[in-house]
Amino acid sequence: MKMKHLIGAVMLGAAIAAAAPAAARAEGQQGSQEAETRAFGGRTGAEAGSQENGREAQAAGQEPETGEQQGSQAAEAWAAGGQESGRETESKRSRLIMLSGVEKAQMLSVIICSENGSLVVVDGGWESDGEKLLETIKEYGGKVDAWLLTHPHSDHAGALCYILQNKRDEITIDNIYCSLARSQWYWEVSPEDGPMVDALMHELSTLPEGVVHDQVGKDFATDIDNLHITALNNRYQLSYDPVNNSSMVYMVDTGKEKILFLGDLGYVGGQFLVKDAAGKLKADIVQMAHHGQNGVDKEVYRAAAPRVCLWPTPQWLWDNDNGGGYDSGSWRTIETRGWMEELGVEQNYSIKDGDIMLLLK
Repeated sequence: MKMKHLIGAVMLGAAIAAAAPAAARAEGQQGSQEAETRAFGGRTGAEAGSQENGREAQAAGQEPETGEQQGSQAAEAWAAGGQESGRETESKRSRLIMLSGVEKAQMLSVIICSENGSLVVVDGGWESDGEKLLETIKEYGGKVDAWLLTHPHSDHAGALCYILQNKRDEITIDNIYCSLARSQWYWEVSPEDGPMVDALMHELSTLPEGVVHDQVGKDFATDIDNLHITALNNRYQLSYDPVNNSSMVYMVDTGKEKILFLGDLGYVGGQFLVKDAAGKLKADIVQMAHHGQNGVDKEVYRAAAPRVCLWPTPQWLWDNDNGGGYDSGSWRTIETRGWMEELGVEQNYSIKDGDIMLLLK
C-alpha cells in the first residue's frame, strides 16, 4: 500500500513546545488539512511501507524482534520568514494530538485542543502511558474539559486510572464521559478484565458529584468551545468479543471537520453501528477500530468515507509481524490497510512513527 510522505516533520526531543509549535505540510494532500508529526522521545516522520526491528509480539502488545525497515523519512523546517505568521495562524486553530505508546504497544491516547484552548481527551492508553499523557495535558494548560472513554480495557483506560490513583491533584478534570456495565458483567464475560474495571470504577466513585457521567448513550451531546461532541450508539453487551464490542463511538465536530472515534469496536458491534447510526457516520477523520486489526468491517469505513485515518498502531501490528517478519501474524492490519487504499483515503497517520499532531479546520 502506498503511503504519502510527511514533508514537514520536525524533531522536538522531549516535549511539545506548545507556545511556538513547528508546522508541517503533508505532500499531495487535498484541501487545507495540515499535519505535524512530533516525537517526544526522538522518532518522527511518516514512512512508506515500513517495517522495523523489535521484540517478539506478545498478547499484551509487545514489539516484535524481527523485520526489515523500509521507506524514507523526510523532514523540512519552514523558512524563517514564514515561521512567525504560520505560528500565529496555528494558535487560532483546533488541533488533534495522537500520542504513541511508551511501551510500543497498541493503545489509544488522543488530545483535542479547541480554538480557545479547551481540552478533550479520548481514552489515554496503558498505565505506563499515564506520565506522558499527564505531562502533555499540563503542557496545554492542565485542565481537561471532557474526557471521553470508549471502553475500560487497560490499553485505553489504564492511563486515566493511573492519573486518578497517583496524580489527580496535578490536573483538573471537569467531566468524564463513558458507558459502563455493572462490574459483575465484565467478570462474567471477560474475567481477565475484571481487575482493571474494578480499579477504574473505584477511582471514578471517589470523584466529586457531577464529574462522572457513566451511562452515556445515543442521546449524549455536549459542546466544548467550538467542538460539538456526540455519541452514536448505546453500549452493546454482546457475547462475542464483549468488552471491545461495548465500545462507545464518539463524533467530534469542529464545525468544519468531523472526527469519528471507533474505540475497539469489533465486527458484530460494527454491524449494529451501521444500522443504529445510519446516515451519521460520515467523517473527515476516522480512528481505526481496534488499532486497525480485527475491528469493524469495511462497511463501517465505507459509510464514514474518511479522507484521513488515525492508526493507534505500533510498527509490529502495522506490519502484522508476530516475530517472523512482514505479514507473519494473524492480525488483519494488512487487509484493513488495503481497504483504506480502495476507499481512496488520502492520508494515514500511525503511532509507529511517533506522536502525531494534526491542525484541524
